[in-house]
Amino acid sequence: MIKKRKPWILLIVLLYCAVTVMSVSAHALLLRSNPAANAVLEQPPIQVELFFTEALEPKLSSVTVIDSNGTVVDVGDSRVDPSDPTRMTVSLRSITDGVYTVSWKALSTIDGHQTVGSFPFAVGSANAEAVQAIKQSTTVRLPAVALIAKFLLLASLALLAGRPLFILLVWNPALRGNPIKRPALWNTLYRIGLIGALLSIGFGVLSQVGQSVGKELVLPWDPQVGSVLLGTRLGMIWLVRLILVIASTWLAGIENSAMKVWGGLMIGLGLMLTVTFTSHAATEARPLIPILGDWLHLTGMAFWFGGVAHLAMALRQLRFEDGTTHTKATSLLASKFSVNALFFVALIGVTGFYSAYLRLGSWSALVGSLYGQALLFKQLFVGGLLVIAAINLLIISPRLKRGRIQQVADTGVVVRFAKNVTMEVVLAALLLGSVSFLSYIPPAKAASQNTDLTDRARVDDLRVNINVSPGQVGPNTFTLNLYENGKPLRSAKEVLLRFTSTEANLPPSELQLIGDGNGMFSAKGANLSLPGRWQVQAVVRRVDKFDAYANFNFSPLKPGTTESSSSTFHEAGILLIVLGAFCGLVVLSDRILRPPVRWGLGMPVTALVIVFGIISLAQPVVATESGQANPIPPNQESVATGKSLYKVNCLPCHGSTGKGDGPVGVTLNPQPADLTKHTVPGVHTDAQLFEWISNGFPGSQMPAFKTGLSDTDRWNIVNFIRTLAR
Repeated sequence: MIKKRKPWILLIVLLYCAVTVMSVSAHALLLRSNPAANAVLEQPPIQVELFFTEALEPKLSSVTVIDSNGTVVDVGDSRVDPSDPTRMTVSLRSITDGVYTVSWKALSTIDGHQTVGSFPFAVGSANAEAVQAIKQSTTVRLPAVALIAKFLLLASLALLAGRPLFILLVWNPALRGNPIKRPALWNTLYRIGLIGALLSIGFGVLSQVGQSVGKELVLPWDPQVGSVLLGTRLGMIWLVRLILVIASTWLAGIENSAMKVWGGLMIGLGLMLTVTFTSHAATEARPLIPILGDWLHLTGMAFWFGGVAHLAMALRQLRFEDGTTHTKATSLLASKFSVNALFFVALIGVTGFYSAYLRLGSWSALVGSLYGQALLFKQLFVGGLLVIAAINLLIISPRLKRGRIQQVADTGVVVRFAKNVTMEVVLAALLLGSVSFLSYIPPAKAASQNTDLTDRARVDDLRVNINVSPGQVGPNTFTLNLYENGKPLRSAKEVLLRFTSTEANLPPSELQLIGDGNGMFSAKGANLSLPGRWQVQAVVRRVDKFDAYANFNFSPLKPGTTESSSSTFHEAGILLIVLGAFCGLVVLSDRILRPPVRWGLGMPVTALVIVFGIISLAQPVVATESGQANPIPPNQESVATGKSLYKVNCLPCHGSTGKGDGPVGVTLNPQPADLTKHTVPGVHTDAQLFEWISNGFPGSQMPAFKTGLSDTDRWNIVNFIRTLAR
């Protein structure tokens, strides 16, 4: 009965992949646009700008603008910005008052998934409520062929990479010295893997090109196929996969040898690396560690799925051995496979948790997003595999070992173990199906990405709330909500923002905000002109009250990038230790390698990787402090403290007014600097003044106060001497 059901089981797996197709947002999601969706403009724009969450493929992405009559009003120069591939623009003709629709399609250069969408904007005297009622859309239908092709690719790579892993880690160590030959059915699995890989590449490319022209598939001789393969990043990855599969086909004709095993392992690992280059991991702001984690995750999956499939074929062949040999060989294989499975389960768990941490962003997203729900569904199959693995390890393996020691044939246990392995194959196949579906769902972080920068502070009787939208490099809308003693601050003499880059050597800039009479002050500006850390200082000037200052620290990024974790060293350390343990396991388990190679090369490399991991793990996670922005707001308290410190430490040389005419200063040659000139805003940054106070002024007799005054004291002096400026 089991034999007859196997084809139906495989068919169910494929149907599972197909029926889960639904309309969802893909990965290159629209972040913002200029003009904004549903905006009503007084003057017509000269171009339309779109910003996406991922870099776009220029040849397969475009934007069109039409009027209410369906006439195209753009000049047809739709292009992806070479300096910022997340930005797509199109120029407009001279347009009149009316409602216009922006229609776009964007194909991610990372994962090859396409989104299409549209939104309206109006010019002139249009009904704002009517325009805003028109919904913005971003939709795409996951192509069934692409989904099945992804499943075939993952399953085929598991078979191709799982074979050498199983031979090196299970078969050779367990049956060393036994006359049992490698199962002939393994060659059948290898051929199935090769055929599946070739089919997945073929259908994947045709589906990829089909998405760009609005079809499920295109014919192989469609001219667009050559353009995609030779002119895009995705096409080059498909070609690399094809070359590696051809190399695997060549290896299939070689007789069993160490070169065939190790060559197959290297090719399999290389193929899985190409999968990570088109995965969610490749879209991270710093993709190296996420890609390494994704690759290790796939390696664990390859051993589990591919190893279980090869174990099932081995058990099938062992049925033809005599009872004692059958039980002994099965016991040895089960024991060795269980030990390795523990390591690979841990590998899958660690890398899977890390991946979920990157993609979800919060616990609520686990149940509140499609990606999180699909991830939970995947855990059902993982749980089933863990239950079977536990039964094999805790119940089946001990009974098989007892039979092996007593040299008694326990046919019932052997049959039960074979059934468990068959069930593992089915669950692993379903697991790969869920993984292929997950790869087409936008991560929860991307689907709900809100890049606005917000913060709050309290200064004296003022509460200051700041919002920077969209919170990215380039034009932003800056909004301050001010509350005085709990009530909106309805008027102020002046409200402005000062911007100081803490990483780039740029002069500070200012932006004056306009109030709405109800406590909200706002303005648009491009003051955040570079990625990195910025100090944004809010300055509120009121009549008959001291000026209020509030400092905020922000890190705007280029559109399409995401904020990276400050614990990169720790993440790298954990993954390097896991990778080193994996290398050591392979080296120790393979008895084909000669001892000089194993101990002279393999183990030193393993130790080196683990040591690097430990060193990375030991690195402290600290926030990089700015060397250019003043962390102390120049409020009344700071200025008063700075004045007291100035009288004791600086007045003898620089004088009470800062002109360099103090009682000691007039006797010095050269004379001390005239602070009324050097402290004028825009002449020197606060950081430069702090540097001179700390380490002395070059070429002068000014002493260094770095050891005599604390950092806070020196910043307070900076705030005071600013008041001496002309």
